[in-house]
Amino acid sequence: MIRPYTAEDRPALEDFLMHQHIFARLNEQSVEMFRDENVADFEADGTVSLIIREDGRVVAIADLLKRHPVDGSLWLGLFIVDETLHGTGLAQTLYEQVEEEYMHPYQTEFRLGVLPHNVRARRFWERNGYVYEKDSITNKGLRVHVLKKRLIRPE
Repeated sequence: MIRPYTAEDRPALEDFLMHQHIFARLNEQSVEMFRDENVADFEADGTVSLIIREDGRVVAIADLLKRHPVDGSLWLGLFIVDETLHGTGLAQTLYEQVEEEYMHPYQTEFRLGVLPHNVRARRFWERNGYVYEKDSITNKGLRVHVLKKRLIRPE
């Protein structure tokens, strides 16, 4: 079940993030640093933060910026599926639901940043219709490949 994050979700979010060793390592952070940074992002104003649960446990999270202040597009700032579920097809199913329910209603153009050394993630996003747009530096000083997806809405 996908739903917006609330303050009551914080313990479950913290626990989920503490088990994402691969993603923390990709970001060159300890799991504690990774947890603290992402909890702060989830609780910041201006984003739609989503918790995705199955059988009561958090299996994935997503964080959306509906309207970027510079380019006006929707940015998928974070999409993490529990690393124990990688390769099961769950990420694909969940991304399709997030896009349909939380992205399509707001924009026709989506962007996200992928770390250059995260080849597996880049392949995932390209399979979902994203194409390379440019290199950029995040507000946290990380170099990323910006990928973009443009929807064509039926008239």
